[in-house]
Amino acid sequence: MSAPAAAPAALPSRGQTLVIFGGLLLALLIVGLDQTTVAVAAPAMMQKLGGLGDLPWVFSANLLAAAAAAPLFGKLSDLFGRRALFIAALAVFVAGSAACGLAHNSGQLIAFRAVQGVGSGGITAMVVVVIGAIVGPRTRAAYQGYVGAELAVAQVIGPWLGGYLTDHATWRWVFLLNVPIGLIALVVAWLTLKAPPTGVRPVIDWFGAAFLVAGIACLLLALSWGGTKYHWSSGQVIGLLVAAAVLLTAFAFTERRVAEPIVPLGFFRNRVTAVALLLMLLVGMSIFSLTFYMPAMLQIVAGVSATDSGFLVLPLQLGVVATSIVSGHVVAASGRYRPWPIAGTAVAAVGVYLLSRITPGTSGVTAMLFMVVVGLGLGCLVQLMVVVVQNAVPQRELGSVTASAGLFRIVGGAIGAGVFGAILNARLPDAVAKHVPRGALPPGMPVGFLTQNPSQVKKMPPPVRTGLAAAFADVFHVIFLSALPLAVLAFVAALLLKQLPMRGHEPAAEDPERTTPPVAPAQQADGEGAQAGTEG
Repeated sequence: MSAPAAAPAALPSRGQTLVIFGGLLLALLIVGLDQTTVAVAAPAMMQKLGGLGDLPWVFSANLLAAAAAAPLFGKLSDLFGRRALFIAALAVFVAGSAACGLAHNSGQLIAFRAVQGVGSGGITAMVVVVIGAIVGPRTRAAYQGYVGAELAVAQVIGPWLGGYLTDHATWRWVFLLNVPIGLIALVVAWLTLKAPPTGVRPVIDWFGAAFLVAGIACLLLALSWGGTKYHWSSGQVIGLLVAAAVLLTAFAFTERRVAEPIVPLGFFRNRVTAVALLLMLLVGMSIFSLTFYMPAMLQIVAGVSATDSGFLVLPLQLGVVATSIVSGHVVAASGRYRPWPIAGTAVAAVGVYLLSRITPGTSGVTAMLFMVVVGLGLGCLVQLMVVVVQNAVPQRELGSVTASAGLFRIVGGAIGAGVFGAILNARLPDAVAKHVPRGALPPGMPVGFLTQNPSQVKKMPPPVRTGLAAAFADVFHVIFLSALPLAVLAFVAALLLKQLPMRGHEPAAEDPERTTPPVAPAQQADGEGAQAGTEG
């Protein structure tokens, strides 16, 4: 991999950059909408396909495939170029969406959701990688702010769109709507993205890829099944956790010996990337995993309808939009990113504590204000941290480090959801027994069923509704307080983050498509970002 690099390609003009960015936003929009529309439409679609018992797999299959695909697309883009991998990810997602919309049974839908997950994981990684390839780190911060804002808007529109299509058309349009939008983004990418030759023959780490995919799959399955389908002490869960540990250890040993590792271990010897990846893991565990429980908490504890719970969560997304855009533009203008994750983790930790104070007597306005606090904190973190890690490594490792940041957030969210789900399942029966009269619940109804179907609580008699609200308030109080130490650790990690000089507004010194860009001695002495580039 030490062959001479190809001549640098001309960077796109500002007009071309905006056209490319528009195509990227279209691709990311359908991925963001897919996650939220399916969550609303899934019960109806699985009921009509005759597989309501397999409902969790509609989400698990997609999540597993996306988590495993993201780092692979990131690394392969470093070897084969951003254009080829972005187009491949879009094509897979569009094909998977069309297949999901035409599925005839639950088994087909779950399988096609996995295919769709491969595409969505690739798109999520490649959008950020392509932005990093066409603009410099300082300008990149402003673009990433708009990316964060769009994802937040998709979180708002998605539930309404999914419900509308399910009630007034057919659930199949939840998937088929992705096809025309995805094809437009595909055409834009095909016509505008450049693919200059690299001048080298790529070496693919097939063993590392196999160990990574299998290890992540075992870990996420264990966290998904633990405390729900199987007990945490069951042989199935323990076996999956042991297999995950063995496979990921093998992956780490493999990465130390290959020429082109998927996740260069130099990332963990570089203070900036190591701290940033740890921060993404902790944010995923402490904050992103809690968003899964917020609608259920509002519906059961605060007693609002499913529609109103969506409106109450809206301020969280608006907070994300506001600080994503503001932080991106300020960093682009000043070149200083370090204050934002410090402030963001502090504000988000305060928001997590406030959410733990929600009781059956909490008003909707108060709950909305608490959501705003969490959103303002999150908006300072996620997209900006991608810019931080990209600025800390040379251009040839842009794809790897971008995908690694997303992977750590996904795995952190899965770990947090698994831990908090275990707390919920362990404490909820005693809380219900304490607050709900014996025999008041319908015979054979597990209390965990109410967490996944909070609208059922509204159908209970008033004394039962009151008791369930008090019981869930007790348990959610414990869950959110349990997340608070993790949020505080994220704040400590943000304090350890080092400020590196941003590499200007245009990456003129490095070709975005070049596999092995030259690293000047001055750059090596400048900061730890250059040190990470020597790995692999």
